[in-house]
Amino acid sequence: MRKLMSIGILSCLFAFSANAQDSLQLHLQGIKERVSQDRAIRNDFYKLPALRPFQYKQSMTPVDISYFSDNKELYNYQLGSGDKGFRIKTDSYIMNSFPNLTLWGNATYENIKVQDLKFNETSDYHLVFPYLIADSVGGNLNSEVYQFSGGIAKEIGNWVLAGEAGYKANLSHRKRDPRPDNNSSDIYAQIGASYFLTPTYLISAHVGGRFYKQRNTLDFISEKGRPQVFYFNGLAAYNRLLSGSFNPPGQFLYNVNGINAKLSIAPKNDSGFMAEVGVSQNSGKRTLPLSSANANEWTDQVISGKLGYVNANDSWRYGAMAKMDLQTRKGSEGLFNNDGAVTGGYTKISEISSYRYYNFQYNLEAFIGKENWSIKPFATFTQIKEQYLNPFREQWANIVKVGVQGQYLYQMKDGLFGISLNLQKQKVLDKNSVINITRGTALEDLLSQNYMFLTAEPFIVGGEARYDFVVNEQVKPFVKANALTSTEIKQKYYALTLGFVF
Repeated sequence: MRKLMSIGILSCLFAFSANAQDSLQLHLQGIKERVSQDRAIRNDFYKLPALRPFQYKQSMTPVDISYFSDNKELYNYQLGSGDKGFRIKTDSYIMNSFPNLTLWGNATYENIKVQDLKFNETSDYHLVFPYLIADSVGGNLNSEVYQFSGGIAKEIGNWVLAGEAGYKANLSHRKRDPRPDNNSSDIYAQIGASYFLTPTYLISAHVGGRFYKQRNTLDFISEKGRPQVFYFNGLAAYNRLLSGSFNPPGQFLYNVNGINAKLSIAPKNDSGFMAEVGVSQNSGKRTLPLSSANANEWTDQVISGKLGYVNANDSWRYGAMAKMDLQTRKGSEGLFNNDGAVTGGYTKISEISSYRYYNFQYNLEAFIGKENWSIKPFATFTQIKEQYLNPFREQWANIVKVGVQGQYLYQMKDGLFGISLNLQKQKVLDKNSVINITRGTALEDLLSQNYMFLTAEPFIVGGEARYDFVVNEQVKPFVKANALTSTEIKQKYYALTLGFVF
């Protein structure tokens, strides 16, 4: 925590000294660069390290604290009904302080209570699912997340050389039975280079990697009424030999190693065509305290692509982007034997490839507007399929989401007020579920509930209001409020953020 706070304070002081002479007009231009939805398409392309020098025109370091609350009546049991807590964050972007050098970094601390978790006592669900440690009792889970990262880009002639690295830690626990104690760390880094093909267009290449580890323990204080502990292999399937109502000593270990690569073409300025292709692959494994052999191994591959065009001039602004993300996760499980030959453990005798998960997303969005207002329609088509092979279980759905977002920015004498409204509707085109499990059991309820949430068709209304103002040359506070509500899943979300910009 001390290191995190030190990084944030140093970043703020550095940015303050670099930008103390900025005028109000430059300050408001910097705010618009970050909050205007007509720049969101462009900014999304420039998150790669070797393109970061061209992401913004103004240096800025906001520091803020947020309180948020999210609650759903219909939800995925293994993700919970929502979360609430607070977040402290700083995000610094510094250019022109040194010749041809761009620096950036961020630091975040989150204190969260995830509510109503069931059949999941493992952290970082999206990285390790479906291989969860689970029980039917669950409860609220307290989580602390520490994250910081930083990068540097150097322009040398027609080249831009850049690198970025970061670290994220997640500490989760519960003070009542069942009592998980999870500790995860995620280290990631990437390097890249860009080259000017023409005076206005760059070609950019990046490669990166990650190393993730989670240590998970599950304890019970009470000697009576212990629920059964499941070691899930996918769609509520579990190894009957390893699972049970006992509490094995030791730690459940998760390891994930990943690599990724991206190639892109983008303009240096605010207008032009942009394209990007990428691939990433994670390889994971889980080890149980009952055996030193891997109980599960999986690979997760994502193929991605983006194609966009933006045009910004003194009057009209318009643009569009099409992108896709094709995720495929395949996993295997070990088969174990306990013949008494190994004291206090199980022997792995074989393994089978048993789990498949596909999540293909295709997104199209566009915007049109002027400097102070814009309208952004969007549509997403998603194909999700999850399978467990023996006994055969399957859930799949083809889902369309359409919506429109409008934004208006009003510049006042000493500040900027912005408001946005987001409307979207989800429609399930086709779906199917093969549960193949005993009716009336807790596991059948798990699959049925998660399938109902997957195939729900909510109408969502969301809004945001933000006010940036200037007290003096050094003090530039802002306040932001967010709210969202939806039908069918009956979601209610709100957040309030207070901060300063240096």
